[in-house]
Amino acid sequence: MRVLVDARELANMVAHAARVLERDNPHVALDASDGMLAIGAAGDSQWSHGRIAATVIEGGSTVVSGLWLNALANAMPAGEIGMETGDGYLTLTGGEASLRMRVSEDGERPVEPAAPESMLPVDTGAYAALCGSVVGEAGGTRDQPVLASVRFTGRDGVLAATATNRYMAGRRSIPVAGLPDGEWLADAEWVKRNMRSVTAIGFTDRMMVVETDGFTDAIVLTDGRYPERVDGLFAVLPEPAGTADADRRALMDAARMLRSVCFDSRMGTIPLILDSHDGMLRVRYAGDGQDADSQGVRLLEADVSGDIHVKLNADYLLTVLAGMDAERVTIVKNMDMKPVLFHQEDSSVEQLVMPVR
Repeated sequence: MRVLVDARELANMVAHAARVLERDNPHVALDASDGMLAIGAAGDSQWSHGRIAATVIEGGSTVVSGLWLNALANAMPAGEIGMETGDGYLTLTGGEASLRMRVSEDGERPVEPAAPESMLPVDTGAYAALCGSVVGEAGGTRDQPVLASVRFTGRDGVLAATATNRYMAGRRSIPVAGLPDGEWLADAEWVKRNMRSVTAIGFTDRMMVVETDGFTDAIVLTDGRYPERVDGLFAVLPEPAGTADADRRALMDAARMLRSVCFDSRMGTIPLILDSHDGMLRVRYAGDGQDADSQGVRLLEADVSGDIHVKLNADYLLTVLAGMDAERVTIVKNMDMKPVLFHQEDSSVEQLVMPVR
């Protein structure tokens, strides 16, 4: 194998693939043909395939340590570099630099998973917004993989994404032509890492796959059952206790400012109180314990109706507002100590936050 590639493109491709590797199985496959250099990598539950343009002088393939190749690719100077295999080594040359590494046995070649029957085109921006609206709400640990996942559901050509940590939840939907009905759970960190520039998605009975112009990434679906009661929490009573329609960015700025005046590092939860005052939405921080002397208030222009008084975790409030993208947000309080609903005019995204007791 002998090719010429751009050093930065190579480094980016290898770094992307290396994210899925395990230290006890760091091997990647390199394949050069038809004006492209491709890399394939597999971890315990993830797989990645990348491709960049290359001048292929001599086609071929090899297997090397992806972690080692990642270090070498990042060390090479900018510009066009050469890659060549021979005598059991892969050599990278560029400018005055020359680096080499030993190749692995071909038996170490990563195994590619079964591909979906078809990849479904998605709007790049809409898919990024779909995932971005919910990944922050996911919680859980390795012992709670379901809560650490995003639930994707397909119904009537609509893809919906939902995530929760039991204290807040978010969901959003987009149309996807040809999407089969079904439900799939995928690790939220993987979804977040691979939500940009996606042009197509696909599902098998055990994997989720996303595709961009330069990469195809897949992950084994999370095994488990998503909490059924989450969907019911988004329901709004016919006559909620109160509502407030406010500028989303102004509310975020107020929450950030008031959160910053808490100096008690022992406080795991920084509570902010939302209520009405003289026809405006009032956001307050009233310190407690060692922070009892800290006080803060912001008044925001808003359309307020009924009893909107509620105490919310500042971090959760900021998370759900960041997951929305409209200029204005509507806050709906159903009743005391029930989840507070945040939604925007186009109804494409809804967020929930449990009040602080």
